[in-house]
Amino acid sequence: MFFLLPLVGVAVGAAVGALVTHASSENDKQAAEHHRLVANDLTNKFSNLEKIYNEYVDESKSKIDDLTRQHALDEVEKDFLRIAIRLQQSLYMLMWDIDNKPTYDALIDFEEAVVATNKVLSELNEEPIQIPNKYFLRNLTRVKRALSYELKKGKLSLDRVGD
Repeated sequence: MFFLLPLVGVAVGAAVGALVTHASSENDKQAAEHHRLVANDLTNKFSNLEKIYNEYVDESKSKIDDLTRQHALDEVEKDFLRIAIRLQQSLYMLMWDIDNKPTYDALIDFEEAVVATNKVLSELNEEPIQIPNKYFLRNLTRVKRALSYELKKGKLSLDRVGD
C-alpha cells in the first residue's frame, strides 16, 4: 500500500492540476471573453467617433467654403466701391472742366457718365450722384452763348454747328 500512496498523490496531484488548469483555463476564457467584449466596445466607440469626426470635417469644409466665397464677394464689392469712388472723382473733375469750357458734347457725355455711374452705385445699394438740373441748364446756356458769339464773330460756320 505504500507504493499506492505516491500513486494516490500523483492521482490527486493530477486531479488538482486538472482542476487548477480547468479553473485557470476558465478564468482565461472569461478574461478572453471580457477582453473581446472590451475590444468590440472600443472598436464601436472608435467607429462612432470617426463618424462624428468625419461629419465635423465635412461641416468645417462647407463652412470654410462658404466663408471663402463670402470673403471673395466682399472683396468684389470693395473693388466695386473703389471703382465707384474713382468714377465719382472723375465726374467731379469733368464737371470742373465743363465749368471752365463748356461744350454740348461734353455735357451729353457727362450726363451719360452720371447715368452709368449711378447704375453701378444702385447695384451696390449706394446713394446715386445727383447733379442739379441747373448745372446742365446753366452750362447749356453758356454753350449757346459761346456758339452765338462765334457765329457773330465769323469764327464758326453754320455747317460746323451740327458737328
